[in-house]
Amino acid sequence: MGLSEFFSKEELIQSWVLDCQFPEDLLYWATSAAIIETREEIDRLGLGEDERVKKADTELIKVVLKEGSDPSDLFGDPDKYPLSHWWWHLDKIAAKTYPAELLPEYLREIYLKALGCVF
Repeated sequence: MGLSEFFSKEELIQSWVLDCQFPEDLLYWATSAAIIETREEIDRLGLGEDERVKKADTELIKVVLKEGSDPSDLFGDPDKYPLSHWWWHLDKIAAKTYPAELLPEYLREIYLKALGCVF
């Protein structure tokens, strides 16, 4: 059963956008499994190209690169989701071990800059 059975597409996008607005005192706020499941449902419904989703994704990546992330094995089997589902592998992004080529283009440049790559 997916979240879309309970929430509209618009509600899912709005939830993701709000989840990626980080309170200063909650380091791992948007890296919890419950919140990441929202991003999984957004992907399943084909909503990942919505500009609001992209903006929220960008904010998430920036915070994760700066502040870190919970290890993905806290969510169970870390290999449950393929690496192409980058939102389940935020710990690898934070550690800068995630394969850059698997990130969407709009996130890749941010990640590569964090790796010290020059453009």
